Amino acid sequence: MSDVNPFAPPQSATVFDDTSREVSLSPVDLYKRSFALIKEQYWLFLGISIVGVLIGSFIPFAILMGPMLVGIYLCFIDLEQGKKVEFGTLFKGFDLFVNALVATLIAIGVSFIVIIPMVILMMVGMFTMLPRGGGNEMSVMLIPFMLLFYALLFIAILLIQLPFLFAFQLIADKKLTGPEAVMTSFRGVRKNFVGCVLLAVSVGVASLLATLACYVPVFFLTPLNFGVFYLAYRDVFGPTPMQR
Repeated sequence: MSDVNPFAPPQSATVFDDTSREVSLSPVDLYKRSFALIKEQYWLFLGISIVGVLIGSFIPFAILMGPMLVGIYLCFIDLEQGKKVEFGTLFKGFDLFVNALVATLIAIGVSFIVIIPMVILMMVGMFTMLPRGGGNEMSVMLIPFMLLFYALLFIAILLIQLPFLFAFQLIADKKLTGPEAVMTSFRGVRKNFVGCVLLAVSVGVASLLATLACYVPVFFLTPLNFGVFYLAYRDVFGPTPMQR
């Protein structure tokens, strides 16, 4: 194995004191460390990630996505602690089903509260801007309006997702309840807001480019993305002793 420790936090980090801390989150560095972390078991983590995402997407409203994310991060914890990573660990996320479900429902609730009013305002704006005579004037007026709306929607979705960036890692690692995990994650993101925004945008852009390349590459990128978010969590919240 490589002598480089992929879990090594930035030099600015302090000793873990059971709270979040302010660190430097570099997407490029995190992707390199993520590859170093899983490269010897890449195909196993690819299978774990793909199956977890597929099962999580099987039920509407992402009811199963929370437990699957917890299971994926449990596999990363086993890897970190030098244990044998087993595919079945993915399903141990169901041991924390209630905690993960509550965190998921909070995320869905916040999304509905923010996005539904935005869609309603968009529809009202579109009907307000409709010219009486119709024709080409309509499309000319709507193009900048739609571009502005999608830009605002992207920003809104980004801001909605940020507070939950570390929630499922915390449930897997600390066995926190759903509300505790969300609040703790929010505090960690708040201390590292710029870095977390840059990280989320970078992962989103990388995934979008992989999707546009005939979609297949995004599957191979998925375990690296989970590794990036896990290592970012470790940098912000610090290492923990063996506990499982």
